[in-house]
Amino acid sequence: MADFLISIATYKRPDLLDDLLRSLEPEVVGRRVRIAVVDNDAAGTARTVCEESPLDIEYAVEPRPGIAAARNRGLDIVADDDRFLIFVDDDERVRPGWLGELEKAQAQYDADVVSGPVISVLPPDAPAWIARGGFIQRARFRTGDPSLSPATNNTLVRLNYLRSLGFPRFDETFSLTGGSDTAFFRVLRDAGARMVWCDEAVVDEDVPPERANLRWIWRRGIREGNVSGRMMLRARSRPRLVLDGAARVAYGAAAIARDLVTGRGVQARSAAYVTRGIGWIGASRGRLITEYARPAESVEG
Repeated sequence: MADFLISIATYKRPDLLDDLLRSLEPEVVGRRVRIAVVDNDAAGTARTVCEESPLDIEYAVEPRPGIAAARNRGLDIVADDDRFLIFVDDDERVRPGWLGELEKAQAQYDADVVSGPVISVLPPDAPAWIARGGFIQRARFRTGDPSLSPATNNTLVRLNYLRSLGFPRFDETFSLTGGSDTAFFRVLRDAGARMVWCDEAVVDEDVPPERANLRWIWRRGIREGNVSGRMMLRARSRPRLVLDGAARVAYGAAAIARDLVTGRGVQARSAAYVTRGIGWIGASRGRLITEYARPAESVEG
């Protein structure tokens, strides 16, 4: 039995995975913790890192390409008597005290889901407008506030709650575009899960230089709009989604103009209206950004 099962999906990032595992070592001392590493590379490129770690790791290879498939394999590793499942990404490092803060917040608020901040560390030569406009960096909230959009980058889930829902799975139709975690936590939220924020449970993530540019940020925003648009289509007609998307683009364009006129420079929140609206329109037409497509295997993990 473990109080915590930490689930990590990985794909061809052994050095980053090693950094994450090393950061986890002091967190597990004195606690009943298991770690599941699901390698989405059929060649098993993460095996050596896991075998050399002193942590209690259950290593598995999920040969079916796609992050959702890897996450589902992680769910398969959950034992009947595990109490909590924690998701972290393979390119992150947890800060000292991270696990204790998640545990404390869960107990204090009797939460089904607890999520914490992911701090994006920009490369030294990143353009100044990225930091000035709040791009890439994720929002933070006060501890105890509702967690509005949990993801698998820093989130604890009460397993008895998942069991009460019949143990929902990650939707593998989102493997190419990403967003399977958004859809997964939407199921929990709609079922009435108590989701809270813990601002002290911090993880850090280095932003690769190839992401610190306008093209990547723009495409990422549209992709996120694709994801939310696909979910909205479950309850909304395609023409209505197009109209809503167009209205969002128009509002965002006006907000960007205001940012420029007032000398603030373009702000992430204003730009997000535009990219989200474009993403909605794309989703209504089936035109999706497949950020996680693999050149040879068709899906990224």
